[in-house]
Amino acid sequence: MDSFEYKQMPAMRFIGKECMPLSDDKEIDAKDKKIRDNVFSILNEMQKHKSGFDYDILFMHHYGKGVDKETWHGFWGRFMAADTPVPEGFVHWDLVPDDSNTPYLTFRSQFAFAKFSGDMEAMHKREGYDSDAMYDVTRYIILGQGVIIPYPEIYWTAEVFLNGACDDWSTAYMFSVVL
Repeated sequence: MDSFEYKQMPAMRFIGKECMPLSDDKEIDAKDKKIRDNVFSILNEMQKHKSGFDYDILFMHHYGKGVDKETWHGFWGRFMAADTPVPEGFVHWDLVPDDSNTPYLTFRSQFAFAKFSGDMEAMHKREGYDSDAMYDVTRYIILGQGVIIPYPEIYWTAEVFLNGACDDWSTAYMFSVVL
């Protein structure tokens, strides 16, 4: 891990499309790459709606339910400015600084942000981890510092592609928190 910090962003809107389920199948990977390329080509045209946190993201959650109740869902996309128009065929979630008076599945724009470098395969290793190494390391730091993770109601995580999603390896990890 190169750095770790907590961020509290203004209201933002995540815009994206659901990715294919995790797989070792090359055909599924090729379909997912098509989805990913389409998402980012469209979002790249929306420059006037930038949020200030302008990275390609794999946004993940369980629709506000526990992992034993709802499977993992991942979405290729980007955090855009609040109230950004949503392109046809895309999904969105609003993220706000404080969720005290917001509707169901409005996530907080508060998160831990951990940057990584080194052996990317080791960081994405799943064996022996709850999710993968980046997820577990980030979560353990948060919990070790006594910071609240809003699980399951408004819990989310994200892999961040600091060099763009075409790089194929995320280099940072986000974890929802309550600050």
